[in-house]
Amino acid sequence: MIVRTRYVQIFKMKNVIVSLAGECSISRDKLEKYDYVIGVDSGTEYLYKLFLIPDLIIGDLDSINSKTLDRAKKDKAEIISYEIDKDKTDFELALNYLKINNYKNITIIGGESGELDHLFGNLLTISAFHTKEYIEWKQADKNIIFTNSEIINVDSGKVFSLIPLSSLEGVSINGARWNIKNENIDYGSSKTLRNVTNTNLLKIRVNSGKFCLVIEN
Repeated sequence: MIVRTRYVQIFKMKNVIVSLAGECSISRDKLEKYDYVIGVDSGTEYLYKLFLIPDLIIGDLDSINSKTLDRAKKDKAEIISYEIDKDKTDFELALNYLKINNYKNITIIGGESGELDHLFGNLLTISAFHTKEYIEWKQADKNIIFTNSEIINVDSGKVFSLIPLSSLEGVSINGARWNIKNENIDYGSSKTLRNVTNTNLLKIRVNSGKFCLVIEN
């Protein structure tokens, strides 16, 4: 199990989970308690399967089951609906909502399968949105973490990749088979892929640039 040691106390009252449409492999025991629960269109159905009650449903509501929507209304969920013909995805609309309401500690589930452009689109949408937030896209076999710098308690022997989503400056990795210190990593470089933790404390520091950390559960 991965446990982060930063941001939890700072943003304790801003702990939100967002459930997307598409495959959702996460189990309830891998999730925490959340201050606010958001279903993105038919992603709401995963919330009920995981025994989470939505506070908000957002999207064009073109794919959510009518029974699920009725149930959410009975549970007094807020509904924010949009026209089907729009220039933003439902996920982007949900992230805009989080930005406006200053949520900083964000868990995302779902959105794991379907058309390849949707999968890459979700990844890049998170990257474009991310500034100072801690964002964790939870899946059964791995977590995808968007942060700035991070200290993570993790079992030794876990495979992880630091994926540069732009050119990176001042990258340091400690607690891995291949540590690096204050190096610049070019966008598209494979140097920080497929590393392995060799201690129970993984330290990642990036001075400048965008990246995500993909790590085994």
